[in-house]
Amino acid sequence: MKALTLLMVNDYPDYIDAGEWARSLKARVSGLDFRLWPHHGDPGDIDLVLIDKGTPRRFFEGMTRLRAVAYLGAGIDGLQLGELPAGVGVVRLATRELASEVVQYIVLRVLCRQHHVVEYALQQTQKRWRPIAPRKTSETRIVILGAGRIGGWAARLFAELGYRTAAWFPQP
Repeated sequence: MKALTLLMVNDYPDYIDAGEWARSLKARVSGLDFRLWPHHGDPGDIDLVLIDKGTPRRFFEGMTRLRAVAYLGAGIDGLQLGELPAGVGVVRLATRELASEVVQYIVLRVLCRQHHVVEYALQQTQKRWRPIAPRKTSETRIVILGAGRIGGWAARLFAELGYRTAAWFPQP
């Protein structure tokens, strides 16, 4: 049986340790050929691609053995779906750590808006100070569009913090 060839695209090397991924996967998959973009070798050998952000145009050209793409990010908007070879599946690896980071980012954006961070940053560049009252948490409405693992977690957290929270569940 031919070894599995995996290509990892890592746009966040300071955050995602490709060496750790390689060691961990090689310990679990006998004979794994782990490659790190842009050193992909013969694209016709690649069975699986791990992507953390997105792909450049024509990325999948020549990947005749490609069986699946595993996306390590929070969404697949950076992936050139129209360029995937026919029959190739896409999966998203949603770890608790990734979900936590996305929820933290959602909370950060709400708090920045509620507490006028952009306005204060502008005032700072103008060497001015004019206090702006934050909107009261109990009077702030938040709607989460899509309440799966990440959206549901964010909705529950905002509700626990006292925000008027609603979640929208798309119909399948």
